[in-house]
Order: sequence, then structure tokens, then C-alpha cells
Amino acid sequence: MNGARCALIKMMRRCATPMTASPESFAISGIAPHEPGLISPDLPALAAHIGPEPEDFVVDEVPLYAHSGEGEHLYVRVEKRGFTTPAMLRAVTRAAGVDERDVGYAGLKDKHAVTRQWLSLPLKARPPSDWQLPEGVSIVEHTRHGNKLRTGHLLGNRFRITLVTADSSALEKALPVADVLRTFGLYNYYGGQRFGRAGDGLRQAMGWLAEGAKLHGLPRFLTKLYPSVIQAEVFNRYFSARRARGLGQLMLGEVVRLNNAGAMFAVEDVAGEQPRLASGDVHLTGPIFGPKARSTSADAAALELSVINELGLSEEARAKLARMAPGTRRDLIAKVEQLELRWSAVGRLELAFSLPSGSYATEVVRQFTHAPFLIEQADRGSDA
Repeated sequence: MNGARCALIKMMRRCATPMTASPESFAISGIAPHEPGLISPDLPALAAHIGPEPEDFVVDEVPLYAHSGEGEHLYVRVEKRGFTTPAMLRAVTRAAGVDERDVGYAGLKDKHAVTRQWLSLPLKARPPSDWQLPEGVSIVEHTRHGNKLRTGHLLGNRFRITLVTADSSALEKALPVADVLRTFGLYNYYGGQRFGRAGDGLRQAMGWLAEGAKLHGLPRFLTKLYPSVIQAEVFNRYFSARRARGLGQLMLGEVVRLNNAGAMFAVEDVAGEQPRLASGDVHLTGPIFGPKARSTSADAAALELSVINELGLSEEARAKLARMAPGTRRDLIAKVEQLELRWSAVGRLELAFSLPSGSYATEVVRQFTHAPFLIEQADRGSDA
């Protein structure tokens, strides 16, 4: 489960639609990303950072469903080092002799990392044993399945991240934070890399919107990226506003999700539904605004509208975004499962954990290190 890499930032700057110097565009494009608070800001911060090697950030995709071993699509699990997902896809399509449009994948993975993910290809592709792939891209396994892999067809991701530290007591300091994450979960904010280096991605997206959200001359990739960046900013701001009202108390009209299901409903009886929130039977959600997002009402709708107005998103601007970004709902809290901490070597603290699709491993790391939210170099934890 949509980021910023050095290559992405350069491309955004190179491909951004030229903007005129209207006062409105300066006002809107100058908006800085909202910086979320930490779950446990009073706990000690680790003097640590993610190690410099790709092997210090390992990601394994967890499929949404088991593969049948038969069907009209070839499924290939690919490992990559030092490649963005688009660059890896280009290498695979050349090797397999198919068009890139025929290749399916569930999500984008980090460049400066070791990542393993599934791709689907038509059966007309050359057999994987004949592929000539560049160094840094390799085939782990392959099978078949009945449908093309689509964006979002993943249960989540399993991470193994190595923090480098000179503090010999770092593991002991990290344990209380780990207990909070295991018990409560992760504030499911979009990570800072979603908004580009130093927030440049959001400023460019808002400037593009202020100038009419023109698609002519804009790369197809950016027509998806810019709306999603704005959606992420709305979600992050809504989440903080909702936190201020208390995450343990339901709000009239808000949309909640049933536990272990995708079904959602709007809260009409706060007192009657409150015990279900306390027991974990329902989960709070926030808006990835768009025409397909489940609508709120009453207090929740007013809170969402206040955030949208805070960003200066007029009805006309929202209508333009709606044509490119259908919208959905996103859980406010993400489960952090199988969280383990250990010393892998002297000065190297390893964190292993699983997150749902779309949640940010760097936000987990930030809970331990209290690192700045926005990044100055787009290199780690990106989902695009």
C-alpha cells in the first residue's frame, strides 16, 4: 500500500508543468506538509539511523491470495537491489518479450533496498529460464494463476531493517516503544517521503492543481502521483484533527471498518457503537477523498470539510482531482505484527515486523529514533 526517491524527485522537477506567477498558485503551492506527532514522544529516542547498504532495508511482499499453480498468467517473484520498481519492470519486459502494459504488480517497492515482489505476465512471455536480467534483478520463483495481478493485491509487507548505533543500551531503550506498537499499533500516517524531498512533491502537486490540473504534456506517472500526494496530505491532517478529539471515543457520522473485514458503515448511534470500538470490533478510518470514498455525515463530515478548506481545495479543484483519484478510506491505526528486535552484530540493531498494505516502515522507525518527518534525501522507505 503509493513516495519519493532521488530519481522520482528529479523527474518531478524536470516534468512539472510550468506555472504562472498568480497569487493563488503561490499561496497554494507554498503549503508545507503537515508533520504528525509520535505515539510515545516522552519515551527516549534512539541515537540510531538506518544502515547505508541495501541489505539494511529488506522488504518481502505478502500476497493477498495463494497462487493456484495454473491459469492464464505467469506469476514471477522477483528480487531487486538498487532498482526502482518501474526500472525493474522495464528490464523484465525486455527479457520476457512483452509489453509493459501487460505486466501486473501489486505495489511499488524501494530502490535503495533489497525487495522481493510478485509480477504477473501473459503466458506468451518467454519462459523465465530464458530471461537475461541485469545485475541487481533476479528471479526467486515462478508459478501460474488465473488473473492478472493488480495494484493493491497484497496483504502487506514484511520488513527487516537494520539500525546502526553506537549506544550499547539501544535494545533496552527500544523495548518500551516496541511494547506500545505491539499493543496499540502504529499511527497510520503517510510517511514524509510521500511528499518528496523537503516537501517538494506536495508543493508541486498543489501548484499543478492551482494552475488547473492540466494533463497535456504531463507524464502519465505524475497524473497518478500528484492527486495521491494531495490525498495523503488531507488524510494526515484529518488524522491529527481526529486525534485531538480522542481516538478512544467515536464521533457521530464517521465511517468505521468492521474487524477482519472490508465492510464499513457510518456511526449513527455513538453510545450504542462505542463498546464495539473499545473491544476492537470496529476500527476508525480517515478519508482518501474522492467519489468512491464512503461518505461521512454530521460531526465527521464537518471535520473532513474543515481540513479540505484548510488546504484551500475548492469544489472545482476537488472535482478535477476526482476524475483522477477515485478515493477510499484508510485505517487510522495499523497493526504492527511479529515485531522482533535483536542485535545482529555489534552496533547493529535489527527490527523485523509486518505491516498492512500501504503502511510505512519508516514511520515505525521514526517511533524509535524520533527522526525528522520530512526527508532531505529521497532514498529510503519510499512506496514509489
